[in-house]
Parts: sequence; C-alpha cells; structure tokens
Amino acid sequence: MLLVSEMLDLVEKAESVDQKKGILLENKSSHALLYVLALNYDPSVVFHLPEGAPPYKRETGKPIGYHQTSIQNELKRFYIWGDPNTQLPKLKKESLFMEMLEGMHYTEADIMCAAKDGKLSTLYKSITDDLVREAFPKLLPPKVVE
Repeated sequence: MLLVSEMLDLVEKAESVDQKKGILLENKSSHALLYVLALNYDPSVVFHLPEGAPPYKRETGKPIGYHQTSIQNELKRFYIWGDPNTQLPKLKKESLFMEMLEGMHYTEADIMCAAKDGKLSTLYKSITDDLVREAFPKLLPPKVVE
C-alpha cells in the first residue's frame, strides 16, 4: 500500500481534475488518506496541539518505506490528539506527536503538520476543498456559504 505522501504526490502530478479525482477514488480504501483530508478540511476534526511544526528531528536521509512508522500505522493513536478529554498533560501530548513525526518519512511528517493546521494546500496546491468534496461527497460536512 502506498504512503499518504505517495498518494498525494500522484494527485498533485495528475494533469486534469478528473485524473486527480480518479487517483483519490482509487485510494478510497485508505483510512489514513481519508483521515488526513478530514483533518485538513473538516473543522470538527481537530488535533489539540499548538499551530506549526514542533521542533522535531526531521530525518531526510532514509528512502521512503524504511521508517519505523507511517500515518497508516499511527491512526490508532490519533485519539491522543483528537480527543480534548484525553487524560494526558499537554506537554506529554506534544512530545508524543514529535516522537511520531520522528518515526515517519519526512514527507508524511510534513503532511501531518500541515493537515493539523488546515494548511495541506501549502504542500499540495491542487488538493482543494472542492476536489475532496467532489471525490468524497460524504467525507466533509456541508459547505458553509458566507
């Protein structure tokens, strides 16, 4: 199975909106991809962490696939940051997040830092709210028109 970063790279490189949507749909069984998109675009999905990337050791020397963990492998621990009632001190939550990032390929760590702040489009300009809504109509809440 591809890492979330590999999936999003494929979407970004696709030339048309239909191709981008097709790649997203090909990967619809990836809970990690869907969670990252929801974390980024759904205001009700929140990580209770400070904004920005924490000061973690960003390892760029290892090739993709040779890391301790991935977004997919860490899904089971996301409640730590997503549930505001988690009985962990703030500092412990932040240190666990940094440890997770340090165990991932740097591209996945970058995605996690961007998505938790709703800034995935800074890494992947073509992956927009509208594209995600078109590919996965039931993933996000109805769009608020201002």
